[in-house]
Amino acid sequence: MDDNELLLAVRDARRELQDGAKYRAEDMLDILEGLAGFLDREALVKMKCKTCDHYSRSSFSVPGDFTVVDPSEYCHARKISLPHLKIFRIAGCKEYSKDAQRELEDLAAAVLEEDLRPAFEERKLYDRQQFTSRTAEFRMGQDCGRACIEFGHMVDGEFVSAGIRLYILRRLDPGLGPGTEKIAKVIRDRPVLAVAMSLQTRKMADIDYVLDWIAGKRKMDIVYL
Repeated sequence: MDDNELLLAVRDARRELQDGAKYRAEDMLDILEGLAGFLDREALVKMKCKTCDHYSRSSFSVPGDFTVVDPSEYCHARKISLPHLKIFRIAGCKEYSKDAQRELEDLAAAVLEEDLRPAFEERKLYDRQQFTSRTAEFRMGQDCGRACIEFGHMVDGEFVSAGIRLYILRRLDPGLGPGTEKIAKVIRDRPVLAVAMSLQTRKMADIDYVLDWIAGKRKMDIVYL
């Protein structure tokens, strides 16, 4: 059995366990998962942490410090960077899940397909390099803890960014740099729509009212970075 097979087998077994399963079955799974502690740390992080809702690629170096960021991998559940977690704690962690990230991605997809595309169907975005207006196109990406929708247009089959990014997130994370402090002031128990673009671009695109409407419709707090 290779590195991947052990943890995947334990995951599948846990998933199949019914409520009220005998405690010995859980004990056996704990033993098997504990064996994973002898695997390579990077393999464990890749298999478990990077598919966990609590995983982050960076962390606050000091609580409440939003400018100096420690670029180490971080566990939001335990509020500690992964290098400070023993490999046995990582191997035995039972909190990993992708449910929250899937919900975030589904929300971003709904915003893109149901709100943004119809709103920009007849609108243009100005291409500052070509000095012309072009039909708006979008590109969506996901990362642990947030989803991103990027505005742009197509040139010769290539996506060209318009310098407008919408981040949808549920937790405070320093990956957005100095804008994190603004997010900290509004984040509560519902998603935040963080709008990253220059004031000049916002005025040229004239989209503030569209974004405010989306935030209200989707029950999200909005912040302009």
